Amino acid sequence: MHLFRFRHHRRSRPQPPPGHEVVRLHGDLGLRNADATGRRLVQVIDRGPDVLEVDLTDLKYLSPDGCGAFFTALRAARARGVRLVITHANERAQAVLRQMGLTRALTDGDAGAR
Repeated sequence: MHLFRFRHHRRSRPQPPPGHEVVRLHGDLGLRNADATGRRLVQVIDRGPDVLEVDLTDLKYLSPDGCGAFFTALRAARARGVRLVITHANERAQAVLRQMGLTRALTDGDAGAR
């Protein structure tokens, strides 16, 4: 049984501008899988998109430890000039992101978390 699935693909509807990559996280993101998730996000960043969107629509649980994946990705993104955005975070995930200081990575659509 998979507790966490990592899916990466280009957004199919509507068509994003070139250079916009979307990663959709599924399941739980916590201490057990934060390092592996961070490494996978860095692999996507290394391919050179202009924007990396991390979609949390199907993320069931986000712990403060799980936010380590976003810090890893954010460091890599800044070093490579990639804009990292987190979208579709539920209220609980927004609270954890605020607690960890990642609110600026939330998109305008999730601005209520600010």
